[in-house]
Amino acid sequence: MGIINGALVLLLGLLWALESILGKLILIHNASTFDFPLMLNLGTVVAILLLCLHPKYMRIVCKLDIVVFMWMVLVALSLVFIPYCILYLSLREITPAEASLITSLTPVFSLLFGMIILRTRIRVRSLIALVIGIIGVLLMIIPQLNNNTANVTATWYTIMLLVPLSYAASGYCLKKCAECKVSYIQLLLVTNLVSAGLFLVLNNGFPILYGERESIICIFGIGINISAIVLMLFISGRINPLALSFSNYTTLMFSFILSTLIFSQYFSLLFIISIILIVVSSLIAQEKK
Repeated sequence: MGIINGALVLLLGLLWALESILGKLILIHNASTFDFPLMLNLGTVVAILLLCLHPKYMRIVCKLDIVVFMWMVLVALSLVFIPYCILYLSLREITPAEASLITSLTPVFSLLFGMIILRTRIRVRSLIALVIGIIGVLLMIIPQLNNNTANVTATWYTIMLLVPLSYAASGYCLKKCAECKVSYIQLLLVTNLVSAGLFLVLNNGFPILYGERESIICIFGIGINISAIVLMLFISGRINPLALSFSNYTTLMFSFILSTLIFSQYFSLLFIISIILIVVSSLIAQEKK
């Protein structure tokens, strides 16, 4: 069971990495800051609404309890809107490597959430996984950091800390949704509808229409977005939020791998070692049920 859960976490990390790479490709074509996340949210909402043309799925969507609905809104804010909003704004001032380094602190915040909110005991196994993962992250990112970090204000580093904090909170909100037996289509609809509305306001309207290449990227992004959220809800019912938060390490790992393949970045021995450490940390973090 632990190996299967670890493999699912790796797959989730790959999906999020693919989404970020696609977003980067869109930004290269001078898209506005929130165009891509808005397209993902709107596309997912349209896909779910088309699915709801079938009476069976319409009945599922209409079965909404107010308490469960509020938990789904919290997932929308903590998993999608807040992280995307802060990340895309921060990337104007800091490098992607620096942003990834800060985001990789998610398991630390997840540990703190567990200690403060759930009063859970910190196990030696979790601490070992955490340390190994952090070492892997540092080995991967530090050589990539821009030497001009002195030009970056401490304010943006502080603001970026809200991203791992938000991701850590989303793990517990997802766990609650799983316990409430929230259906995948309900979570997809509410999560993306709430986020789309907020991004629509920030973007001052709908995204600009792109060419054929950009449209294909957006379509792939929508499919990945749906797959990632469904997989995350599935995994949240199998493992604890701390283990789920280790998907951030695998996202980072796959982001660098894809960047190497797509953008021809240098692939070093240190990079390979960091990949191994990140995979090991993700697998160690899994607990058998």
